[in-house]
Amino acid sequence: MDQGSGQEPESLLINEAQFLLADKRTQLAAVRTGLALLAVPMSIISVLVVTSRFYHFRDNFWYILPLLLVCLGLLSLGGYLIWRGVIRLHRIEAGLRRIVALSPHLNQLMH
Repeated sequence: MDQGSGQEPESLLINEAQFLLADKRTQLAAVRTGLALLAVPMSIISVLVVTSRFYHFRDNFWYILPLLLVCLGLLSLGGYLIWRGVIRLHRIEAGLRRIVALSPHLNQLMH
């Protein structure tokens, strides 16, 4: 192995690719969680709309307001998780492309 050539050993590139793929799975799980957090407030609001004929909004405003604030918080958290996950997924993909370009064996697998 030539230390002065600036080439990384193949095993190191494969280990780095495995690390990035594990991080990619983690980010995909975060995006999935964010999508689930977006679905919960929509379900709650749907139930409120469907049952709205049984109550008057003005009479129950102080009960519905905290629920709507929780829904807004869940929407914000879900949106943040999705946004952060997508940004990190783009960075991971760029790193994987770099590794595949450096490794002849990985490059052969990809094409």
